Amino acid sequence: MLNIFISFKEIFSSAITQIAAENSIQIEEKDLKNFTVEPTKDKSHGDLACNIAMILGKKFSAIESLNNPRKLAQKIIEKTDKKDVEKIEIAGPGFINLFLKPHLFNQVIGKLVLEEKFEFPNLGNGIKVNLEYASPNPTGPIHIGHTRGAIYGDVLATLLQKCGFDVLREYYINDAGSQITILLKSAYLRYLQACGKNVEIPEGLYPGEYLIPIGEKIKEKFGKNLVENLEKIRDFVVDAMVETIKSDLLALGIKHDSYFSEKKNLHDTGKIEKTLKILEEKNLVYVGKLEAPKTEKGVGALPEGYDEKDQTLFSSTKFGDDQDRVVKKADGTPTYFAGDIAYVTSKFERGAKIFIMPLGYDHAGYVKRLTAAVEALTHGQAQLKIILCQMVKFVKNGAPLKMSKRTGNFITAREVIDEVGADALRFIMLTRKNDAPFDFDLAKVIEQSKDNPIFYVQYAHARCCSVLRQAQEVMGLKTGSSNLKLLADESEVELMKKICNFPRIIEMTAVNFEPHRIAFYLQELAAEFHALWNKGMENPDLKFIIKDNLQLTQARICLIMAVKKIIAEGLGIFNIKAVEEM
Repeated sequence: MLNIFISFKEIFSSAITQIAAENSIQIEEKDLKNFTVEPTKDKSHGDLACNIAMILGKKFSAIESLNNPRKLAQKIIEKTDKKDVEKIEIAGPGFINLFLKPHLFNQVIGKLVLEEKFEFPNLGNGIKVNLEYASPNPTGPIHIGHTRGAIYGDVLATLLQKCGFDVLREYYINDAGSQITILLKSAYLRYLQACGKNVEIPEGLYPGEYLIPIGEKIKEKFGKNLVENLEKIRDFVVDAMVETIKSDLLALGIKHDSYFSEKKNLHDTGKIEKTLKILEEKNLVYVGKLEAPKTEKGVGALPEGYDEKDQTLFSSTKFGDDQDRVVKKADGTPTYFAGDIAYVTSKFERGAKIFIMPLGYDHAGYVKRLTAAVEALTHGQAQLKIILCQMVKFVKNGAPLKMSKRTGNFITAREVIDEVGADALRFIMLTRKNDAPFDFDLAKVIEQSKDNPIFYVQYAHARCCSVLRQAQEVMGLKTGSSNLKLLADESEVELMKKICNFPRIIEMTAVNFEPHRIAFYLQELAAEFHALWNKGMENPDLKFIIKDNLQLTQARICLIMAVKKIIAEGLGIFNIKAVEEM
């Protein structure tokens, strides 16, 4: 697909390079990466806007004829190839606004329809990425609150792979903490129940019925005379829970490449101690105390990990953290954060150069300390990107439902998938920016109307398929050369322009790690298509199929094929099937 944004960026890069050479000014490759060519937000400002004159203006400040962005913009315009441009204007402090000739959009649509598949930009050049996502404690099935980060991570992995990154999808099994002890105690009581004993699940354990089958399986494996020995059943119970989670994720369309066990890969191998030894050799750990903050009224809130006794601390403040962090408690046991540091080291040793971690907002405090650990252990050779996702509030009968495994009060992902399907759940979770609050209203997702975003987009694709079938049946039309200049109605032109924006949406989504941009775009594209459909219902001249006008019909069929292809491509990134009938 012809990318008009890249084309005009190359045109402007050529112009500014020529101007720089004429004035003995050095322009480097990195300078040319900093300016953008974007769709305008207001149609009256044209089709594209470029900020090159403002971004690179300082380089020309010593030259009187180019010493402000508007002057530089005028010079750039003089050097610009204008064969595809109707008009160019300078706006505000120095924006260059382009009004493009219609034939350019026609070319893009025609080429898109004839291409076998959409060509994604190569942004990664094979860089290895470790994307760890959907890693709740293996203490229960996936609930609706987990699905947001899981779907976000999965779609981001797919998009980055398509854009040239070598992505490893990893699940981190948190199987070494106190939550596992609680799980084992809960599972053992379910085992006793399976053996016919009358026992209650006390407060503080997991009362969920999902542990009943595991209790039965423990009885099948170990018999009826198993004395309470949590370590003996640890691997069996954890493995059973991980398999349950894998099954839940697979139902959601998610499959990981790697499952990394905290216990087996970090604790049992001595990896945590080895990593702390490396930090010690770098003089980045010391024995000491965290100071309690002072206030006018005395001692303030105690910092995380505070202990009056000496502890082992990581000098994370040397790398921008707010305070040094405890890596070993006073009794010598490693902290959870020590495990995180060892995990970071493992990712780097396995070749990853970018570590991406979607986390809930309750983990916001981890950003600075983990960033410090990555910088300390990789010498700046790796990059950590933590994406914070707001929690999901499940709305039932108009009121939020508070979910908790400890109380057994939660809605599983399976329940929602059985009700609405994985496709609807995946799409709805991507219709908000990841850091925006999200209220999941099941009634709205089930509803088949324009208020249901996945239905609205899928319906547009199904309508496209319907028109294409009809065109084949009535007029025998297939893909071929079309005179797209015949598409002169404003709605048709705007739809072509919207299609031409798709490559830029893909690039910005990948660069900013923001899959919601694609969801927004698909809804907007569907809205413009439905609007054109409705105009055809009101005005016979705007129908897609006009039996006595073969050329115009062929042009409109070509446009519909482009819409269909882009919707299918966008939904494919979301791992959602584009339906042909509804």
